[in-house]
Amino acid sequence: MPAPLRLPGRHQVVLSLPAVGIDELLPAAEVLAQEGFLAWAVSVEELAALPALLHGFGRRALIGVSGVESADQVREAADAGAGFVSSDFVLPELVSVRPELPVVLGGLTPTELRAGLGAGAAAVQVTPAGAYRGEVQALPAMLGFPMLIASGTLNPDRASAWLAAGAAAVWPQQLIGAELVSAATLGGLRSLLRDWRLND
Repeated sequence: MPAPLRLPGRHQVVLSLPAVGIDELLPAAEVLAQEGFLAWAVSVEELAALPALLHGFGRRALIGVSGVESADQVREAADAGAGFVSSDFVLPELVSVRPELPVVLGGLTPTELRAGLGAGAAAVQVTPAGAYRGEVQALPAMLGFPMLIASGTLNPDRASAWLAAGAAAVWPQQLIGAELVSAATLGGLRSLLRDWRLND
């Protein structure tokens, strides 16, 4: 049995954290937590930020590592305390590296997504989800409504369409830029998050 992926928080949204210094990232993470967005990922290149994030938010948020492509990267993420890892590709070999660690595999076509599920991934992400238009309504049902995450360049309307069709979550890539997190105040970040309260 694959390790399950359970997304906390009030919203079915996974957020990628930008590559900024930890002193800027921690206050922004507090805003995310206050607004009920509690599923985050740092890129594999920013793995060094994970311990400080876990120290401050490990009891409230699920914090994973995105962009993994090798078994060594899965091990490094697991050793750093990641709550999950994700890949943009169908890499079945990643699933068994650390069986206790939920792995999200990526794909675009139904065949690729089925292969990820068949490999034992805790979830699969449709990437880039923007490649689908009207077909959004059919894809989750075609796959049997698995743990499916729509990932890519999304706006709130497109994200809501994925959720209405049966996706478990959405992952709007590059939604939170470094400029928002590095701003003199975090009002812009808070305003953006309020546009993404898709379940309210």
